[in-house]
Amino acid sequence: MSLNAKFSTEYISIGCNRIIQVAAWGIDGLLVFGAHNLVALYYPQDESRKGVFTTLPGHTDRVNCLQFINRGHELDQRNIAIISGSADKTARIWKNSSNKRWVNSAVLIGHTGAINTLGVVRGRSILGTKDLVVTGSADGTIKIWQRSIENDLEDHIECIQTINFGARYPLSLALSYLPDSKVLIMACGSTDKRIYLYIQKNGMFHESLLLQGHENWIRSLAFATYTKAFSVSNSASVTTNLRLQKQQNYQLRDGDLLLASASQDKYVRLWKISCIDSSGNHDFDPNTSINGELSTDILFAFRESIISGDRVQLSTRAHIIDVDITDIGEQDIKKKKYSVMFEALLMAHDDWVYSVCWQPPKFLTDKEKSYYYQPMCILTASSDKSMMLWKPDTETGQWINSVRVGEIGGYALGFLGGLFGPDGKHILAHGHTGAFHLWRNEALDEDSQDWQPQVSISGHFNAVQSITWNPTNEYLISVSLDQTARLFAPWLRTKARNSSTNLVTWHEISRTQIHGYDINCIAFINQWTYVCGSDEKVLRVFDAPKTFLESLSKLTKAERITDKLESRPVGANLPALGLSNKAIFQGDIDTFVKAAESEEFLSRQSYAHSSATPNSLVQTMERPPFEEHLLQHTLWPEIEKLYGHGYELVSVGASHDGKYVASACRATSSDHAVIRIYTTDTWKEISPPLRSHSLTVIRIKFSHDDNYLLTVSRDRFWSLFERSGQGPPYKLVARNKAHSRIIWDCSWSHDDRFFVTASRDKTVKIWPMMTPSQNQWGEIATVRLSEAVTAVDFAPSSFSQTYILALGLESGQILICHSEPYNFERWHVVQAIDKASCPAASINCLAWRVYIEQSKKSSVWQLASCAADWSVRIYNADLSYR
Repeated sequence: MSLNAKFSTEYISIGCNRIIQVAAWGIDGLLVFGAHNLVALYYPQDESRKGVFTTLPGHTDRVNCLQFINRGHELDQRNIAIISGSADKTARIWKNSSNKRWVNSAVLIGHTGAINTLGVVRGRSILGTKDLVVTGSADGTIKIWQRSIENDLEDHIECIQTINFGARYPLSLALSYLPDSKVLIMACGSTDKRIYLYIQKNGMFHESLLLQGHENWIRSLAFATYTKAFSVSNSASVTTNLRLQKQQNYQLRDGDLLLASASQDKYVRLWKISCIDSSGNHDFDPNTSINGELSTDILFAFRESIISGDRVQLSTRAHIIDVDITDIGEQDIKKKKYSVMFEALLMAHDDWVYSVCWQPPKFLTDKEKSYYYQPMCILTASSDKSMMLWKPDTETGQWINSVRVGEIGGYALGFLGGLFGPDGKHILAHGHTGAFHLWRNEALDEDSQDWQPQVSISGHFNAVQSITWNPTNEYLISVSLDQTARLFAPWLRTKARNSSTNLVTWHEISRTQIHGYDINCIAFINQWTYVCGSDEKVLRVFDAPKTFLESLSKLTKAERITDKLESRPVGANLPALGLSNKAIFQGDIDTFVKAAESEEFLSRQSYAHSSATPNSLVQTMERPPFEEHLLQHTLWPEIEKLYGHGYELVSVGASHDGKYVASACRATSSDHAVIRIYTTDTWKEISPPLRSHSLTVIRIKFSHDDNYLLTVSRDRFWSLFERSGQGPPYKLVARNKAHSRIIWDCSWSHDDRFFVTASRDKTVKIWPMMTPSQNQWGEIATVRLSEAVTAVDFAPSSFSQTYILALGLESGQILICHSEPYNFERWHVVQAIDKASCPAASINCLAWRVYIEQSKKSSVWQLASCAADWSVRIYNADLSYR
């Protein structure tokens, strides 16, 4: 018999890279974003709220930018591929093959610096069998590439042009077609505060115009083609008809190309590119301003520039460029003149504007015909913590800010990018915490605005060091070098109101700790209390507040979570200048409310931070929280600090009976490579510390019956301590130089019959007790692998008389190892998890859980992993023998 193990991905949590242009939202609703060196895929409009469903490995450094490659006519356009640019100096093209698997079909090699921006063609109609993509790099060059499809798995890519920017660096790119032609125009925003326009001629791009006006780096560019408004009296509201009729008087003409540019000078500028008809029907004086007068916005900006001393170019003079045009089906070259004119200045943001995005086009339909329509609506995202929607006034044509969404107060540092959903009714932002912020327009009337926040995704934005299930396997907590501890739990609800079928999706429901130091290790003391260690050299103990227990009970439908609720604090708050999460009780909230109503409010306010609002602290969640709520209102109160270590904490463990905590710190000598034991009765250290190692103790594990304490170290030894009846709680009984390289991890079998050690020497060794009377433990089996083993965990129960191990490798691959039934000297390795579903960097920790699914009354096996690629993943295991 052989073990048949099939694993499927239940949940992936991973944070978005904290840079601009790192996300793109496709026509089919797929959102792609860079997460460390991975490309993550996610459907924000999915009603099931499944979250990230896969990640694409390939890049060897941070993913900096992403775009979709489109083909098709008007709204029949489709996403045919994804292009990603990375700090590894390459760009990669990804496409969905016929077997519904994403493949890396081409690699763009040629740059000598990180690729920071991408340009792909956008327009009303993108036809042909070849695609043009543009990459901008920190090496000061722009490269134009031509892509053609070779087969289902591969593409042919060719670099057809390189533009050298010299001492400048390209920061943003955009491509489209000139009005009434198929001639490509490329815009490039640079570090010299200028926009460079390039026109394609004979397959090559030539610099044609330089646009000045911005006073800081230009971070985003976007093209859109203006479509003439019309009446759709039978299919749209009266308000819509009136608005469209009024737009007939707007100064833009059908087919005009609009370029929006966003800059760190806090402004967004619009530029109009128009075709000058040779018939003279659109004559104008290039030296006159739009409509013969300056807009209120421009006059305001001019006045502001005088006051602040800034140099702001406000010229509305049109620039004329000559372009050689070849009509489709003809060979004759015609000369056409195009005007490029400053159109509008959008001012309302208080800080750098990082992104600008046009609302996607849509169809408007009357009785007889459907019309392609490009809404005149722009979305901007800024580091002032807001996103804004801009539309031109129907009477004057002046662009005004119609909607503002975002954050007020809190820990947030603003947004790094904003995107429109393909339906125009969703907008999304990403920022400095690795999470996405999603809003949906729930207004019944198309012209109304009622943007409401929606459940989105979040994740760590640095390496995840450790994970652990709580003792009853109800939720998972992870700690990371991003200095946060995050709690994940399932959200159970019915698929429909009258349905009895449950829908289960995983979400981050609490950010229990936001630290000032990297957090390295965690262990549960009891069901609701955990201890963690960080680079701070201090162990901190946290206990679940009442609001969390009530929210967890409601989200997971676990009615049994009711123990001693009234004695627990309502929540926790991090004071404005404090370093510890302070417990808040109901009495504190009552006092706060009364103080707020009195004249002494300012002097008596003890919760200076915005996170201490009474309503948020007592609110029981009925759905997973939004990022703003996670940041401010889901902290756990800190109940104790444990001191004693002189260097950064590396490992911590807690006995299963909740009586002892053991910890170790970074060490280069035996004096510091000690294991300190604390009692939870008094939270005091029990002297003397346990001595056995000479270098850093990497992992500490208590046996399930707490009779033994196992430690593994960089000194290549494992040490075993036995519980004693008197004196120090544990004493050294065995020690072995088990491996030839550092031992990364260890684990106990569910019955404490074996323990296992995993090492950089590419071996896993199983150790049973050979002589119980003498506490002699010997090696019974060695499993050899092709690379270093960085994580290991025994399954929490046997399966058909076999022991099962999960192994995490340095490459990120996860393997399953099992013994033969009744023969524990023979172990076999099974590749149960597809490489594409595994993390893309070293596995730092693995943790099994087995729980009873109430609807089926059957046990479900799940395996959780965390890795240096920032991800926390949960897999469903289907085990059987064949």
